[in-house]
Amino acid sequence: MALRVTLVVILLTGFGLGQHQSLLPFESTVRAVGEDMKFTINRPSAPFKEISWRFKSVPVITSMGGENITFGPGYPGRVRLNATTGSLELLNLTLEDSGLYTVTTRLGGGTELSGQTALTVLAPISNVSLVASATELIEYHSSVNISCTASGSVATLKLYGAGYTMTATGSPGKISSELYSVNYRVTRRDRGPYTCEASNAVSGAVVRTLTLNILYGPDEAIMVATPKGPSYHSGSDITLSCSSESKPAAQVQWALNGTLLGRERPELRLENVQASQSGAYSCWANNSKTGRNVQSDRLYVTVLEDKGVPGLSGGPIVAIVISALLAVAVLTAILLIVQPFFKKRCSQDTKRDQSECLPRSPSRTLF
Repeated sequence: MALRVTLVVILLTGFGLGQHQSLLPFESTVRAVGEDMKFTINRPSAPFKEISWRFKSVPVITSMGGENITFGPGYPGRVRLNATTGSLELLNLTLEDSGLYTVTTRLGGGTELSGQTALTVLAPISNVSLVASATELIEYHSSVNISCTASGSVATLKLYGAGYTMTATGSPGKISSELYSVNYRVTRRDRGPYTCEASNAVSGAVVRTLTLNILYGPDEAIMVATPKGPSYHSGSDITLSCSSESKPAAQVQWALNGTLLGRERPELRLENVQASQSGAYSCWANNSKTGRNVQSDRLYVTVLEDKGVPGLSGGPIVAIVISALLAVAVLTAILLIVQPFFKKRCSQDTKRDQSECLPRSPSRTLF
């Protein structure tokens, strides 16, 4: 685990010869629950005659040299002392091990040295939770509580999202381990995401995220015709589409002149349209979750019939045209055949009036 300086308190006392020596380094450490901690002192040049460690004025261990070692209550099996170097090792740390430790040594000649340092033991961050009081929210109707909680020695707890931040900071384990956010009459902009972040010196930041499920719409229903009208020739294909912002997606119904057509889909396809399909089209968008429904503006469609011979449909008209063309072709062929015959006959009969030999023009023959 990373070390972090939180507090340093060192008291140095020098006796004899007026010399001052620091027994403990200028530092303090942070450890996690369950780890071990080794306190190392700056060993003086002279050997120890006696060394003792205390925690909050409670004896931890004392060595008078050799095998003469005594333990304070609760420390047998939890501490190890190096009588040569004076270092102390504290095993399997608990939260209760946080506090001020003091070491005192007596050297030959009566010189006494001492020092103090602090140890902070933290429980790792765990059980970070971000919970909403409701799973389905309706825009402009629902309210929601968002709870950010964490376990462990929490030093900082943050809840942020949707444009705001709530923060609790302080001594690890001393601050509130729960933050609340209350949103009244939520809108779709309140959906998040939200973040719950808890941290301390031994765990770093532990994060949970949450996005609210906010149901909304349908908003304004917009209808579009493809191709763009409003006038169309009979036989054309027209596609009407209806769209609206909605969660979940809106159900769409279609109406012609205010009468529902029984079509329930975002697009209405009109194929081979006829004049009878002219009129004012509109669509209805409905969201069963929000209970909201909206109607589009009316879109007018005008289907123009192609003009023909009154009283005749397209089929007979086509037949008449084809028959007329065939008749013209036949008459033209006959004239081309008989014209040489008239020329030959007139050349043999000089007494006949030449005007009688001339073939009549096709126009005069036809009409």
